[in-house]
Amino acid sequence: MNMILSHRLFFAVIAVSALPSLALAQDSSKLTTLNVGQAREVMARKPHVVHSVDGGFGSFDSLTTLTPEVAEVLVHNEGALSLNGLTELSPETAAVIATHKPVKQFGYADLRLNGLKTLSPKAAEALAAHQGKVLLHSLEKLDSIPLAQKLARQWGELRLGLTELSAPIAAELAKHRGTDEDRTRPGVIFRRQDGAASVLRIDNISSLSPETAEALAVHEGVLVLNDLTSLPPAVATALAKRVGNSTAVRANGSSVTAKRTGTLVLNGLETLSPESAAALASFTGELVLKAITELTPDTAAALAKHPGRLHLTGLTKLSPESHAALQAHKNLLLPRPLPLTAGK
Repeated sequence: MNMILSHRLFFAVIAVSALPSLALAQDSSKLTTLNVGQAREVMARKPHVVHSVDGGFGSFDSLTTLTPEVAEVLVHNEGALSLNGLTELSPETAAVIATHKPVKQFGYADLRLNGLKTLSPKAAEALAAHQGKVLLHSLEKLDSIPLAQKLARQWGELRLGLTELSAPIAAELAKHRGTDEDRTRPGVIFRRQDGAASVLRIDNISSLSPETAEALAVHEGVLVLNDLTSLPPAVATALAKRVGNSTAVRANGSSVTAKRTGTLVLNGLETLSPESAAALASFTGELVLKAITELTPDTAAALAKHPGRLHLTGLTKLSPESHAALQAHKNLLLPRPLPLTAGK
């Protein structure tokens, strides 16, 4: 009797252990490993679709590895693919997923690879040949000119997690014009209300050379450098040379007649020297400095000469002297209520 019972339990365990595989085949986003046979089964059932501002993606976000053979199956998905769980991408696999065809709706991002922090030169070269859009939000290093050029041609905002940036790569990324006419929604041309030609967001970069800052100054639109923690005067001078939105168009389709110099977002700066403030003051566009908590009177006086909109809503201390100096600014945003303190 015990023997019969043990056999029944044995087969029950086998049956139960098989259930997760079948269940997970219906939700591709939970699969942590995938062989060719399983990939074909999932594709036959259609992968689980996740939605974001960039569109709908067949999700395989729990996969941490992807062989070229499995990739060969997945690239036949009729729609965008999300592979955010990958932290490594071999040149061979990159070459395969680069053959993934663009989705029929113009503008949708085809590949999400937001878990990748590094790419080998050969893998980057392979991705540069991809016809659709590639999202690489976590990429910390980019030294491939072809891939930088490809990213600069993409629609929508361009976001990278770079921790270092060379002048040649910066010069290519600065050509991005993805929000001039954002077509990430099928049948809809979306323009930002401010007419910004581009939104270029470079996360995790803590410092820039003057040469790299000079290259970025060519960018038109909104430039976000929120992890920049130091700003020497030479770098501030270079960034202040923004060329503006020379052909800006508002969201309603009308032209922006006045030449705009866009927006510079530096929400990682907690302090600013008077010399750097004076350099930034020559920038005629919108300047966002929300991480600065306190200003000396000299720095405040330098910033007050800035002609565009100035955001200083992160101030937690504001002396009467600094407050008085800031009054000369014509378009200033301060915290409410004002954190006025006594003394300098």
